Amino acid sequence: MNGLAVEDRMNANGSIHSRVLRVILRSHLSDLRAPLDQIVSKILAEEVRSAATDTVGWAKLCSFPMAKRLVTAANSLVFFGEELSRNPAFLEAALAYPEDLLATAEILRFIPSILAPLAAPFLMRQHQASKVLVAHLMPLVEERLRQSKLKDRDPQIKHNDCIQFFVDANTRKDNWSPEKIVQVILGIWFASVHQPALSLVYALDDLCSYPEYVEHLRLELENSSSLHSGLDSLPLLDSFLKESARLHPSDSISVRRKVLKPFTFSDGTQLAAGDMACIPLQAIMRDSRHYTDSLRFDAFRFMDSNGMEHISKFTDTSTTFPLWGLGKHAW
Repeated sequence: MNGLAVEDRMNANGSIHSRVLRVILRSHLSDLRAPLDQIVSKILAEEVRSAATDTVGWAKLCSFPMAKRLVTAANSLVFFGEELSRNPAFLEAALAYPEDLLATAEILRFIPSILAPLAAPFLMRQHQASKVLVAHLMPLVEERLRQSKLKDRDPQIKHNDCIQFFVDANTRKDNWSPEKIVQVILGIWFASVHQPALSLVYALDDLCSYPEYVEHLRLELENSSSLHSGLDSLPLLDSFLKESARLHPSDSISVRRKVLKPFTFSDGTQLAAGDMACIPLQAIMRDSRHYTDSLRFDAFRFMDSNGMEHISKFTDTSTTFPLWGLGKHAW
C-alpha cells in the first residue's frame, strides 16, 4: 500500500517500537505537556466558536466528533511534530485513515477473500487518506534520517516527536528504512485515536451523570502540588477515568488475533489456521467476580480506603482490565 509492506509476523518489527513507546516517549512527556496544552486549547476554542449557540449563549457540540478532532490534533503533535499537527489537510487525513481502515476491515470480513483485493481500494476511498499521510511523512522521515547521520548537525535543533524517537532508536543493527519507520508509525497511529476519543466522550458523559464527583475533582485539581506530573498527582481523576472506561469500553471484545498456524492451548482447546481469537473485554470488566457491585459507577473504586492514593492506575494492564491489551504487546 503506497509503497509500504504488511507483515503478519508479530516479531517482524523487532523491539524498536516497544522501546520508543514504553521508554523514550515516556521520558519526554514533561517536554510535551506545554505544547499539548496549547494545541488542545486551540482546537477546543475553535470547536466552541464554530458551534451553534442557543438563545442564552450556550454552544452545543457533538461530543464524539469533537473528541476525535481533539485527540487527533494532540496525538499528531506527539507522533508527527508541531508543523504537521497544525496542517489542516494532514489532520483531516490523519482522522480519516483509522476510520477508513476500521470500516474496511469489518466489511471485508463478509466478502469472499478472492474479491477482497478488488473491494479494498474502493472501501478505502482509493487510499486517499493514506496517500496524503505517506506524502507528508516520507520526505520528513528521510530528512530526519539524513540529519541524524551528519557529524556536524546543530545540537540546538531538537524534535520531540515519535518520528524523531524512531530515528534516534534506529541502530545500525536494526537499520530501518524510511518506509519501515512510516509503516510502523501508521500502524501505531491506527490504534491511537479511537479508544482515547471514546474514553473522553464517556468520561464527559459520566461527569454529567454523576455530578456529585465534580466538586471532589475540582478540589483535587486546586490542591495538587504539581500538575506537571500528570495523573500521578491526581489519583481521583485517574480513578474516575479508569472507572468510566471500565463500564464503557470501546468494544465488547479485544486483543483480536488471527491464527496463522494451528495452535493448541494447555486445556486442549484447538485453533485452526485462519481462526480469530479474542477476549471478552466488556464481560471481564463488568464481572462481579472481579469488581464488587460491578455495574455501579464508583469513581473511588481504584483508590485506597482513605481516598488518597492509587490502588491501580488507568494505564495499568491486567487480566481484569485488558483495555489496553495484554502481555508484551500492550501499550
